[in-house]
This record gives sequence, structure tokens and C-alpha cells, in this order.
Amino acid sequence: MNWQLATLIGLVATAGAAAWRTLRRPGRAANRWLQAPMAVLLYLLLYPPAMHWRGDAVTIMTPGASPRQSIPWNQSVIALPGAFAPARAEAAPDLATALRRHATVAHLTVVGAGLPPRDRTAALGLAIEFRPAAERGLVELEAPGAALLGREWQLAGRAAGPARRVELRDPSGAVVDAVDVDMQGRFRLSAAARGPGRVEFELRLLDEKQTLIDRITVPMLIQGGQTMSVIVRAGAISPELKYWRRWAADAGIRLALSAGLTEAVSLREGDARLTPAALAQADVVIVDARAWGMLQPDEKTALRAAVDQGLGLLLRIDAPLDAATTADWSALGYRLSAAAPGANAAAAGSGTAAAGEPRTVTIDRRMGLRERTPFTAADVAVTAAGAVTMLRADAGEPLGWWLAQGQGRVGLWRLIDSYRLILLGEPGRYASLWAETLGELARPRAAVAAPPRLPAAAWVNERIVLCGVDVAAQVAAPDAAATALAVTGDGCAAYWPSQAGWHTLQTRGGTWPFYVRATTDGATLRAALDRRATASMAGPRTNAAAEALPPPPVTAPSAWREPMSRWPWFFGWMLVSAAVWWYERRA
Repeated sequence: MNWQLATLIGLVATAGAAAWRTLRRPGRAANRWLQAPMAVLLYLLLYPPAMHWRGDAVTIMTPGASPRQSIPWNQSVIALPGAFAPARAEAAPDLATALRRHATVAHLTVVGAGLPPRDRTAALGLAIEFRPAAERGLVELEAPGAALLGREWQLAGRAAGPARRVELRDPSGAVVDAVDVDMQGRFRLSAAARGPGRVEFELRLLDEKQTLIDRITVPMLIQGGQTMSVIVRAGAISPELKYWRRWAADAGIRLALSAGLTEAVSLREGDARLTPAALAQADVVIVDARAWGMLQPDEKTALRAAVDQGLGLLLRIDAPLDAATTADWSALGYRLSAAAPGANAAAAGSGTAAAGEPRTVTIDRRMGLRERTPFTAADVAVTAAGAVTMLRADAGEPLGWWLAQGQGRVGLWRLIDSYRLILLGEPGRYASLWAETLGELARPRAAVAAPPRLPAAAWVNERIVLCGVDVAAQVAAPDAAATALAVTGDGCAAYWPSQAGWHTLQTRGGTWPFYVRATTDGATLRAALDRRATASMAGPRTNAAAEALPPPPVTAPSAWREPMSRWPWFFGWMLVSAAVWWYERRA
């Protein structure tokens, strides 16, 4: 094919040069320059040369393909819906239809973003060569579909192309977190789960000029769970208690509080008495060092008995301990003694402090804080055999523990001013800190049945699979129209959503919401998923299971030689003939 194209280009160039000389210097001899090219082009028009054509391979143009991408010249080209179609391309509604038209195909050259889900099954058993299009916009996203009320949730991802900054906006449009992408385009954002229900955040990608280049909906189901009942006995009002009460109210905790104001006056909220009946209804009791010294003997006895029956107890060291309190807590498993003064801590991601500076504390176990600010820890040394550490300083020193006692747990807390997290603008990390702490100490609840397996990402008019459902399962669309599911023997069912928004899977065990994106919502992420799936299929064979598929019927040789199209030779001959005619007319 290359020598034929070179011949055609050479003939056209020769004819053009001859025509130009003829027009500039009229003369009968100049006509001879055009006779030979015209004769050769006429011969090639009548008897076009043959070229090597592959009948066992086709080129599949998928969405995202660019005219700048190279495609093989010696095989058929098929354009799927939404893809760039070259002049010689054949349109097909899907890959299965294209393969039925070309029954001898055993090799696919996929150009663009990759095969969509509907076409991957049809490609099993075929050798695939993948020529991917360039990445752009959001290409990776890891986000939880649900979060517990009062806790912090995080998402991470990767952006390609001109993206330089990522913003996370709540349903009101306010920016809850923003960060610049790193050298690899990766980012991590977080937000607090403030209210129960179905919430739709928005992730935006911006370039260097703060121009929007991509956006995607981040659906989040905020689950309240079972209401937790907490009794707090504090010796005095403090900033720590102030901010903790605000968080408890936002988290939906049923709170009973008693805090001292003066020797004779105390602040009460609800019934905070430590009676056996009240303790049997509570999940966690929080008592600080000052309040413990004011407890009555019968209250301490009731506390110990309730812990044996499953109650969670958190002891907070917020003041120097007297001998009686030290003895009581030693009986609960914690031996306390005085430590070197200045046991402070600074909330930072990692690292060690120089001599005389505060030590660091990792408040969030997954990510450090963005600023370095001191946090204060009680100056005590703790010995607790068999205790589990809940919070640890960067240098390795524990700051919080819990011990099993009977059916319950007893926790000890040295961190005095965790509320500084809120002052630093980190309410999500503060919420996660206390939610995880109470979750580890709370009275055990009855086991909940495993929920069905819902799709991590779903788009309109794309097949999704729901597993772990019963025969009575159905899906309610956003317009409340219900669709019964055909459940197979393994407890799975297929569903084709036709509307965007929140859908609800209804089973005998409960209801389970899941989100379906519109076709244009997260288009670059959809293309990235197709790109990775097609790349994993590329190779001599798609997978081992394809070996069991019957070979395609062979009705024609896999490659042959067929005449080249006559159109290039015809246009060349017409060009030279027009030059000859124009010369004769002038003469």
C-alpha cells in the first residue's frame, strides 16, 4: 500500500508541475509532459493494484476516539454509537451486531475510551489490541456510599489533564473542603455527616485559572443508626464539655448530664443519676476525675455491676487524682502514678518534637492534621495489663485505652482538650474521634443482618446487578414506579435503570437506597472505567474462560488481496485531463 500511495503522490505532483510549466510557457512540446501521467493514471483506473486486506480483524471506534489517533488501513472500521467515525467507517449499534456482520473476525483493534459494559461479553474469546485515548478530567474516585451520623467521611481520587484543584460542595453549594492535586493528580477530601438522610454532594475539578473542567455528583446516605444513650458526670463546666455537648446534639445522642458549677450548684440535663435502672438503659457513662470523687458508694457499686452486664465506662483524667480515686480506678484495671510534668502533645500528621517542645498526637488514625497546634495530656503514667490502645501519640505513647470487664468495657482518656480540633476548623475529625471512641466502648447491640450487595456506581440505561436479595425483591424508581426483579438461584438479579436519582431496593428484610447517575454525570469517570476494563482484556486472549467458547465459523480466508479503490486514481486522471484540456483551449 505504501508504494502505491507514493506512486499516486508522485504522479499527481508531476502532473501539477507539468501543467504549471505549460501555462507559463505555452508551446506544443509542453503537452508531452502530461501525456505519460495521464496514460498511467488511466491504466491504474482500469486495473487498480491489489492490496493486502485482513478479513480476520476489525477496528472498533469507541466513544472518546480522536481523529488524531492512528487506525489500521488494511481492515474494516466499525464505529459504535457516540464515537468518531472516519469516512470509511461502518456504523453498528453494538459490538455483537458488528461481529455478526463480520463472522470471520478473531482480532479487535479498539480505539478510544474502551468498550462499554454491554460490549465486553461479545469480545470474549477475541484477541484485543487497545489504543486508548488520552485521559482527561476525573479518572478515579473512591467514596463511601454511606456514613454514620456525626462522623467524618472521606473520598479520594485522581484527576488527569489540566485539573489543578478539587472542591467538594454540599447541597447548598458551600465549599466544605478543597485541595490542590499532587504531582500524580491524586487528592483526598473529607466532610462531616451532619444530618441523616440522602445527601448529594458535588465534586468539582478546576484548572489553573479556576475554570470548571469537570464535575460529578457524590451521593451519600447519612445513617443515624440506633440512638445511643450516654450519661455524663462532670466535676465542672469546661470548654471540652461545651463542645462535646454540641457534637452529641448533632450526632443525635440521648444525653443525661450533671456538671458542677459551684460547691452547692450543679447544671443538670436529664436524669443523670447512676441508679441500676438508669444504667441498664444507658450505653456509655463518662465520668471525669473530679466527678468520681463526688460519687456516692452506692453509685460506684452500681457502675461496676452495670459494666459487668455490658455497660461502657469512660474515665477522663482532667485533674490531679487523689488517693481514693487512684485506688478505685486501680480496681478497674488501671494502675496510675505521677509522670514527668509537661506531657503535652501537638496534633500533626507525624514527626517528633525537639527537646522541650510538645509531643505530637495523631488525632485521626488515617490522616494527620494540616496545622501543628499543641494539645494537652494529663501528666500520669498508666499501667494496664491487657488494655487495647484507642489513641496514641506520634512518638508512640498511648493516650487512650479500654479494658474488657465482664460483658462491658472500661476506657481511660488522658487527652484534656480535644475540642481544639474544632477551633482548628476540623469538626469532622473531632466527630470521628469521639464517634469511634464511644463506638468501641458502647454496650453491644444485637447483630444486624448483612445488607444486599449494591452497585458502587450506576448509570442510566446500563445494566446493574443486585445480589443478596430474596424472590420478593423490587426496585422503586425516583418517580415511585416499582419494578419486580427476576432473582436467580444465587440470590442475584439484574436491573436496568431508566431514571437518574435515588432508587430503593425493597426486600423482606428492609429497604436499601442506591443512587443512579445521569448519562452526562461523571462522563470522564465512566470513560476511565471502560478504559481500565478494556485494558485488562487486551492481549492474545481475553481470559481463560474464553478458551471454552467455540471458534467462530470460517467462511472466508483470514487475509486476501483485493483491488484498491478506484477513486484516488480517477481523481488523479481527472486532474491531469483537465490540465490537458485547459492547455488545448488556450492554444
